[in-house]
Amino acid sequence: MAAFAITACWSQVQSPSSENRSKSFGPDACGPADPTYIRTANETGGIPMFLQRSEVGKSFQLVRESTRENMSTVLWATGPFDGKAQIFKVPVDSVTQRITFTFSVNTKGGKVQLTQPSGQVITQGSPRTENTDLNCGRIVTVTSPEAGIWHAEVSGAGTFWLEAQAQSDIYLLKAEFVKEGGRPGHEGLFRIHGQPLIGAPATLQATIAADKTLTNDFSLVSQRGDVIQKIHMNRVNSDREFLELVGNLNLPNVPFRVAVTGRDTHGKQYQRFNAALFHAESVEVLSRLDFDELQPGQKKQAVFAVRNLGSPRTFKVTVVDTRNFMTSSEPKELSLSQGQSGMIRVDLAVPPGAPLGTGDDIVVVAASTTGPSTSNSSVVHLNVTAAH
Repeated sequence: MAAFAITACWSQVQSPSSENRSKSFGPDACGPADPTYIRTANETGGIPMFLQRSEVGKSFQLVRESTRENMSTVLWATGPFDGKAQIFKVPVDSVTQRITFTFSVNTKGGKVQLTQPSGQVITQGSPRTENTDLNCGRIVTVTSPEAGIWHAEVSGAGTFWLEAQAQSDIYLLKAEFVKEGGRPGHEGLFRIHGQPLIGAPATLQATIAADKTLTNDFSLVSQRGDVIQKIHMNRVNSDREFLELVGNLNLPNVPFRVAVTGRDTHGKQYQRFNAALFHAESVEVLSRLDFDELQPGQKKQAVFAVRNLGSPRTFKVTVVDTRNFMTSSEPKELSLSQGQSGMIRVDLAVPPGAPLGTGDDIVVVAASTTGPSTSNSSVVHLNVTAAH
């Protein structure tokens, strides 16, 4: 299930602590919106919606459809309008039960036209269709959609977002970058924290519900949905219900998503995008902890390493933890030359009355403040247990 963001358009609903600092806008405008809010939507595969007060209820069509079982992203695309209509091909497989197209634009006047494989255009009166027109976008849900290649034609000014989400027996469960790790005798592939590193081979692990598929071809796609490069993936198991694959690749120097395409068991084309946006970074944050448990009343120090793989620069270091066990972290800033590492020390104090089984996540983020922009993070999970 892909996440999405709705950008509120009136100041009254914004509490003082709200992170969405978007200002109110009038009936003929589609913004402005907080850039951080837009960036978060883009990074997580969300769609920022610029809503009028009267449109909030209508937007719950998207909430309802996004939270159905076995939902997958078929297409996610964003970009600027270039003065002419842009057409996106959207493969709909034969086992798709329903599909929702979401279109959003930050400048009023943007339009999307949806054409079925038979050539018929989706309108308000189209059968098995729920069509919601918004001031700055459109939401269309089609039940039992025609299998084949649909066309979404977008036009307007400013920036657009376009997403198609399908409920289908074909869905991408996960796509993540991994590395070898584990204790002796328990080695395996484990998900990396943060983003993969630039200039180094990466290992991608993916799992797809593939029982209704014949072929599974992986690629990296741009934020506009265009293929950047193909990936050769090897099957780890033969379980078509939860097919696991692993592949090694060199990363592009632009942000990307992982996509899988192929043919279903009836020969129709399918396509699935992983929601998360990846981007290779030139800074690495590594855990140097030699423990994963804490005891009530205990004080411990967690150590992390920040390694700079790029040109010399300064990094701001931000550390938070979910249970507020952290009492201090040092340093707040690191100046590192190329290839150099710096250590971050995080002091923890567990309250004497902390319940057993309590989990605490420590999140360390390093972001450059000088030189080429880069950032990365690491997350460590600790559990409160009884003393041994």
